[in-house]
Amino acid sequence: MGPGISLRSAEACDLDRLGALKLESSLAWGDHAEALKALPEARIVQPGHLPFITLAEQAGEIAGFVTVIADGAEGRAVLEDLFVAPAAWRKGIGAQLLTEAERRARAWGATHLWLVANERAQPFYEAHGFRFVERVETELGSAAVLQKPLSPLPGGRLDIVIDNDGC
Repeated sequence: MGPGISLRSAEACDLDRLGALKLESSLAWGDHAEALKALPEARIVQPGHLPFITLAEQAGEIAGFVTVIADGAEGRAVLEDLFVAPAAWRKGIGAQLLTEAERRARAWGATHLWLVANERAQPFYEAHGFRFVERVETELGSAAVLQKPLSPLPGGRLDIVIDNDGC
């Protein structure tokens, strides 16, 4: 992990801060600002996703989070969210969270990780081994469906324990 970065599972008391970070990160590019502000899901992190969220903290503040969910399809996991606070961009936090998401997916037995990325995020994911599958239309325009094969964990599946000091 990067200097001063710790990972932990999200808790209910984190939801408001995660929602605010999600919106702040989305607005930082300047694209679709009015549409994002009007879109409730742009600022909400679903409570049902809590067991699937890992957050990164730096100096006691949430610097980013990732949500990875096991899909109903055999061997498939979906990266639902990956957001980093703009002040923490380009410091390796997104890469650390992505690595953790891949590890969690592999621990569940997933053989592929899927996601939908906007044009600004697509190069980040491609640099980390994701490959283009198709284009889809979202509420904010065209986006890429990307997929990455995951190698099995040595020794098979395992449960992951992350430091969880809480809110």
